[in-house]
Amino acid sequence: MDTTRRAVRVRASLQLALLTTWFVGCGGSPESTDASGAAAMDQRVQWAYQDYYRVDLTPSGALASSRLSHGTVFVPMLSPGTHAPILGLDGTPLRYTCGVTFISPRRAITAAHCVDATNVWSPANQQLEVRMYDPMRTEEVDWEATARSLSGTFPRYRRTPLGPGYSTTSYACRVVARCGGPYGDYRCPADFPRADTALLDCGDASPGCRYDYLGVAGSEGEGVPVSMSWTHEVYTIPGDRGSDLWRHYTSYAGYEPTRNYHYYDAHQLLPLRSTPWSSGRPRVSLGLTQAGTDARVTELHGCHGSSGSGITQPNAALGTQELLGPVAVWDPWVFPAHGYDFLCEDPERTSRGPGDAGLGYARLAFTRKLVESRSASDVCDAQSPGLFPNLHLWLEHDVWLLRRGPLARQAFPKPWPCVDDTCSAWERVRFPNEPLVPLGRDSPLTLPPARVVSGMGYRVSVRVRALEATPPRLTLTLGGRTLLRGARPRSRPGEAAGLIATTFVASSGGTQALKLSLEADSGDAAVTELVVVSDTLTQGFEYRSQRMGVGILEPGAPVPAPATWTRGESSRFAALLRGGQRLVATRQALVPGRAWAVTFDTSRATRGMMCGFITADGREPRMPCDAVAKRVRANFQLGTAQPVAFFVDLPAGHPEVALDNLRLQSR
Repeated sequence: MDTTRRAVRVRASLQLALLTTWFVGCGGSPESTDASGAAAMDQRVQWAYQDYYRVDLTPSGALASSRLSHGTVFVPMLSPGTHAPILGLDGTPLRYTCGVTFISPRRAITAAHCVDATNVWSPANQQLEVRMYDPMRTEEVDWEATARSLSGTFPRYRRTPLGPGYSTTSYACRVVARCGGPYGDYRCPADFPRADTALLDCGDASPGCRYDYLGVAGSEGEGVPVSMSWTHEVYTIPGDRGSDLWRHYTSYAGYEPTRNYHYYDAHQLLPLRSTPWSSGRPRVSLGLTQAGTDARVTELHGCHGSSGSGITQPNAALGTQELLGPVAVWDPWVFPAHGYDFLCEDPERTSRGPGDAGLGYARLAFTRKLVESRSASDVCDAQSPGLFPNLHLWLEHDVWLLRRGPLARQAFPKPWPCVDDTCSAWERVRFPNEPLVPLGRDSPLTLPPARVVSGMGYRVSVRVRALEATPPRLTLTLGGRTLLRGARPRSRPGEAAGLIATTFVASSGGTQALKLSLEADSGDAAVTELVVVSDTLTQGFEYRSQRMGVGILEPGAPVPAPATWTRGESSRFAALLRGGQRLVATRQALVPGRAWAVTFDTSRATRGMMCGFITADGREPRMPCDAVAKRVRANFQLGTAQPVAFFVDLPAGHPEVALDNLRLQSR
């Protein structure tokens, strides 16, 4: 097909919702064909993941947040009018699967066609299952053996279950808004006849607090790098087009779900992540649709079941991913042009390349409008004793809850976090960035109340940047108690902002609010990187706030990336460290002039492991810290130095180690 095809593909886009869970191209390694076009080897539509996606058992790096914020909504197929379940040929109820992306602790975005008025005909009264996917140990989830094991006769196929490390959690959720046009509007906050976006609420269970949730993008455009996390079963199917598996899985059987195994509730879905092009170039967003759903197409691909999954773009200032919208359309050229209809796109016949349109997402305006309905109760629990679990990210996601009315954000200085072109070594470990929030003499910042335990020790820190020539002087109060008065940020030459940090022992218990205010003679300032942690509780990594600022520094890399997460021996989350890597823990409210007692657990005994602190003056006090009986204990005397991060170095060639239950206690 000639290059003009691409422009046509960008202009023409159809609803993937024609059958409620439509598709768009999965794929991978191309199969070879003989002269007649018949397959010369197995048709690995799902199995061949190298080109379009990878199985993502251990989320890592900048895309870990989008993987962890993604789940699957299971929607039962119902008959129009009677609402009776549609049954498969084996008598079991059929269901659709679609992606959801959490944009707050309890709310998630999906496509309206996934939860349309036929199958979700009474949103207020119908509970839907949303399934979230824990990090998993690769050696405990033999998905390749499962992929090869599918056999038997439809619909009673047999397969080997995934291994004991496969771990998910399900939540009961409801549709609270649907802007669907032909799929049925429900409490849609505006007139969006071409929308295809819906909002789910999962209640006080707040999956986003345990897993993750994304900020919503402020703008969209053409040529922006995009990515997607989603879920699907993964099988390898024989290339014989007359085989039972081909006819009832690879082939979509004339748009008849009862004839396709994908819609039977017998699968263990795997978390997947889109990949760049084989050249390394990222997949990007393309043009807008001109008919049907108002959407922007991209170079991404998926399968039936990828609908509703969130397409994200990078936020360069913060170093994170942000949501654009749910998968809502597909480019129509693939099937008509090649005369077939597969559950997933066949990479050989479609020959996708840069510039070719694939999946499209419902426009950002719809997502942003639905987010406006968020309430002050949609926050992570601040009542857990001593944890202050949500303060790490208040400034990124929740600052709008802290004051009435709109609150402008201060632009980052360029470059950030450094004033000069060259960052110091310790400044490079500060990640990701959080927004700078202006703080004026007449506009203090009060955080929502959190539970304080009488007699428990706490550490608190905040980074402050002067906005005027007059230096800032900051006062911190908790309830009616002053923790610091008129404190000046401590900074080194060349820093764009300085740190204020202190410790305190709660003199009384109960719910109290932390307040940041400027003294009368202070210059205006902007605050960021607000951290409050208990000085005695263990950092278990079980909640998103506890994982904030924990990263991996690869050998020779100038800055760390967010950590790689795996399943702990007795927990859902542990940080995975491979030989030659450095784990760094920032955002720990590390106060100066203290001694430190450090403890953490490991998944195995170690040899040659080192631990230490990075200090603001560029030093790295360290000591051997090999695990004994899978436990590390170390003590550090740092004098008057200002620590900015704790690190663990694993020597090159050492087997990978999972770290868990970190505690940094000041003395």
